[in-house]
Amino acid sequence: MTSQSLLTYGAKVSTVEQVYYSPVVTLPPSNQILSSLYCVIAKVDAWPDDVNPPQPTQDQKSIKQFLKNVFVAKEITSNEITPVIQRIDWVSGSVYDYYRDDIDLFEVDENGILIHNFYVKNSFDQVFKCLWNAGGMPSIYEPYFEPGNYAPNNVYQNVDGYKWHYIFTVDSASKVNFMDTVWIPVPVGQNTPNPITSPTGEGYGGLDTINVIDGGSGYNPSNSVINVVITGDGYGANAVATVSNSSISEIYMTSPGTNYTFASATIVSANGSGAILAANTVSPIGGHGYDPVSELGCSHVMITSEFSGSENGYIPTDIQYHQVGILINPTTNNLSPLPANGAIYKTSTDLIVAGGFAAYSEDEIVYQGASYEAAYASAISGGGGFIGTVLNFDVATNQLKLINTIGSLTINAPVFGNSTGTARTLLSYTTPDFVPLSGYLVYIENRSAIQRSIDGIEQFKIVLGY
Repeated sequence: MTSQSLLTYGAKVSTVEQVYYSPVVTLPPSNQILSSLYCVIAKVDAWPDDVNPPQPTQDQKSIKQFLKNVFVAKEITSNEITPVIQRIDWVSGSVYDYYRDDIDLFEVDENGILIHNFYVKNSFDQVFKCLWNAGGMPSIYEPYFEPGNYAPNNVYQNVDGYKWHYIFTVDSASKVNFMDTVWIPVPVGQNTPNPITSPTGEGYGGLDTINVIDGGSGYNPSNSVINVVITGDGYGANAVATVSNSSISEIYMTSPGTNYTFASATIVSANGSGAILAANTVSPIGGHGYDPVSELGCSHVMITSEFSGSENGYIPTDIQYHQVGILINPTTNNLSPLPANGAIYKTSTDLIVAGGFAAYSEDEIVYQGASYEAAYASAISGGGGFIGTVLNFDVATNQLKLINTIGSLTINAPVFGNSTGTARTLLSYTTPDFVPLSGYLVYIENRSAIQRSIDGIEQFKIVLGY
């Protein structure tokens, strides 16, 4: 016994929408957060070849090393997530594919690029779906949305023969935050494919266009009626034909009908012959433009996150870092096992040490104990020793930020630098609420050094594909 199966684009679309809504899942009545999403930055030490950082891997060793090096986690809100599709700009003279319901329009090549360019973005950031490409001719006139410039059924058509259906306009905020040279943001509404909630009568599938493949010859509407006969598994679609130079030149839909999954159209007339029509453009469930995320095959989501200056003291501004990631459902000491819900967390233990001339260096191991070896042995056994890794040392304030800490600190005892030999007395310290190594690490990006500054802003645009 054998079987054949297929994971459809619906699985990808639904996953994209789940990611979009994920940061706001709460549990009533107390509104405890059940899902949270954070952008994390990590690793102050350089790669062996910092110009060409290594390809990330997802073995447990690499994941734990990444999480141990995280020094800040910033919440990603729903306003910083949106579905995106491949950007296809309308260019005069290009030939575009037209929408068909009998082929896989979302097929991609070996590089993940769409094979069928069946939608475009115009210069006004309006997105249109091509319903007919004039038999494979170049598109000369840019489609645009303006009230009153549509044929029946909201189809835009110009003299180059192309037919376009307006889908949506990228708003200004989405353009700034999510649109780039590769991606276009797609609006997410409350619509999922549902024929009974569609605002059009074609919710189950209608015919917005019937296209002329071959106009034939010998047709004369003055001598006999020219009928467009539509057959299929739906009902209500009607159209009229126009004739130019004894050939069928255009089919105009007077009603798209409904409940079609397939349809065909023919010309019936007492005179003329040879006309060939194409009716394989039955609309998706809900009609064209009802649910852009599904009908444009959206399988990617863009996440943006911005780190500005010190983020009110949460991040040092005089360091470099080399890794960026996305973390789902980390927790804190106060909320465990529930997910974290704060806007931003530091993961460092912050020490204030006595003044002095010697300074700790970044990524240096520091310890409290008779020696590093003794401190390590005592720390892992719970005997009171302490070790940590230097994230940053501010010589002006004598603040020492540490990550990867284990053990217990002792006030008024020296903190030794294992590499520099620096020794300064610990005066006070604070520990982070964030629990290191908690949550699911779902994205890793290794980068060449990113230098922070007090007035600098780093904005990340991360695209996840499914």
